[in-house]
Amino acid sequence: MGHLLTTAIERLSAISFEDTEDSSLQSSHVLIKEYLGRVNQLLNDMDASIDQYPLFSFAKTLGKAIDEKVYRACSKLDTLGNPYVKVICCGYLEVSELADQGVDEAIQYIDLYDPMIKFFERGGSFTIRQGEMVVSGAVYPLKYWRHLNISVQDISNIALEIVDKE
Repeated sequence: MGHLLTTAIERLSAISFEDTEDSSLQSSHVLIKEYLGRVNQLLNDMDASIDQYPLFSFAKTLGKAIDEKVYRACSKLDTLGNPYVKVICCGYLEVSELADQGVDEAIQYIDLYDPMIKFFERGGSFTIRQGEMVVSGAVYPLKYWRHLNISVQDISNIALEIVDKE
């Protein structure tokens, strides 16, 4: 197991997915926007398409296969009740494993899932209902997210803390 995958497993294992906060941290929206922007950039750069939701298998997008051992190495995935969160966590493991293998696209996009992992680390959660991503009462329509021009967001811990204090 490579360093990046080990780090990803450790990071996911430390998240308390069952203790999500219902309060609306403003930083949650910064992180969601940054994730959507990064996925848009990846899809544009690779001239790839996915289903309507910004939730996908990174490995399948590249046409790569991932050994099932990678997913089993993170036992936390077995306890996740939210299938959308699980897809993001699996994608994070996939990009980490492929980067450890030296796959150029994975190395280039190793930080693709970082906004969502930070979102989960900060107690965030979401669900999808009727074509909308629901985050603490706010909704992100998923019918046209691919056509949004999203500016780069500062997701450093310091910037996120400042946003939450405003």
